Amino acid sequence: MKNKFLKAKLNDYLGRTSYLLGRFKDEAKGVAAIEFAFIAPLMLIMYVGTMEISNAVSANRKLSRVSSTVGDLLTQATCFTDAKISDIIKVTDDIMYPYDNVVAIQLNSVKIESGVAKVEWSRGYNGATQLAAGTVYEVPAKIKIEGNYLLAAKIEMGYSPAVGWIKPDGKTSITIDDAPINMAEEMFLHPRVGDKVEIKGSC
Repeated sequence: MKNKFLKAKLNDYLGRTSYLLGRFKDEAKGVAAIEFAFIAPLMLIMYVGTMEISNAVSANRKLSRVSSTVGDLLTQATCFTDAKISDIIKVTDDIMYPYDNVVAIQLNSVKIESGVAKVEWSRGYNGATQLAAGTVYEVPAKIKIEGNYLLAAKIEMGYSPAVGWIKPDGKTSITIDDAPINMAEEMFLHPRVGDKVEIKGSC
């Protein structure tokens, strides 16, 4: 009698277990939640990555605008004082808004002579290097015309991401890298008025 009771209980247990496993296998209510749990991290990574790339491209475009604007302003006269150039440099903060990165600005007046471009005068702002007169300067071959004067506006900055760059760490994990990216833009322009741009004590 006892054996029959245990056997019935066992059969009942096995039957319930089989029934529950069958329901679990055929259940579809939790599929969306499980799929979302797998997809959510990937979607978050893609969102953050897209946002960071978009911000970096925008900052780089503003950097290019600073280079062209400052260079263009300096080609519109034959003479500037250091005070006037400093006033022009202040415009960069407005152009770079809303980015508050420190923009290093190097301005060089270059003369092409005997096929070599050499610095006539140089100014550095916000930590940029000021080159010595006579320093050989790299100029693209297409614009290296004998006897010409060029104004080179070189702008640099370190762009710090808002969140960070997603970086693979080995094979199984990822890390967030918030190291700044060095960006640089350089613009070469020919003086619009006269042959060259000079810096003097007074103009």
